[in-house]
Amino acid sequence: MRLPGQILTHSIEINKENISYNIRYSKKARYLRIQISNQNELELIIPKRCKLSDAESFLISKSDWVKKHLRAGIIKKEKFLYLGKDISVRQEYTLFLKKHSVRFNNNELEISSPSGSQLNLKEIFDIWLRQQAKNYLKKRVEELSARYHFHVNKVSIRGQKTRWGSCSSKRNLSFNFKLMQFKKEVIDYVIVHELCHLREMNHSKKFWSNVEIYCPDYKLLRKELKDSANI
Repeated sequence: MRLPGQILTHSIEINKENISYNIRYSKKARYLRIQISNQNELELIIPKRCKLSDAESFLISKSDWVKKHLRAGIIKKEKFLYLGKDISVRQEYTLFLKKHSVRFNNNELEISSPSGSQLNLKEIFDIWLRQQAKNYLKKRVEELSARYHFHVNKVSIRGQKTRWGSCSSKRNLSFNFKLMQFKKEVIDYVIVHELCHLREMNHSKKFWSNVEIYCPDYKLLRKELKDSANI
């Protein structure tokens, strides 16, 4: 009896070479899929009502792709910072996939990439991190500006090389998406810092006094931000 999600290990001969692979039956799959995990394991995903013999024939028909990608090696699992904590990021390649698929689950970022993709783990992680920043930072600015009675015109998310945030005379705030690698308290400090510039467009004593009102631990958080040159 086939069980959805069940993984079985088989082997098959391709061009006189015996290759092991995992079989996984899936109710959600609409078509046969082949993918290679970050452990360099070959997996054959079989949809409902598909015969194993047909699936293995399909696998054999893709033998050139299988041998090429198994031998090329897979990007190893790496760790990156997200909201101040280490998360695991792993990548697998899937035949016939047209675009990257990213899922964050149980403190792990799982990336499925199209065969032949030139984007590496760090590049895909940054794309994902930028999207998280657009959602999180804009919402947090809205929350803090409402709480402390600041009026913000527009919030932008960018990838500045030398700044974590900025404030313009038009009341527009800009933040570096890499802020998402810090813990939430540090992120709040940077947001408060830029909000205070809406009242004091300088770094005078009055400015820092305002920052301290809304963020009493700003000196410690500021130091943590400065000590992170590797991010």
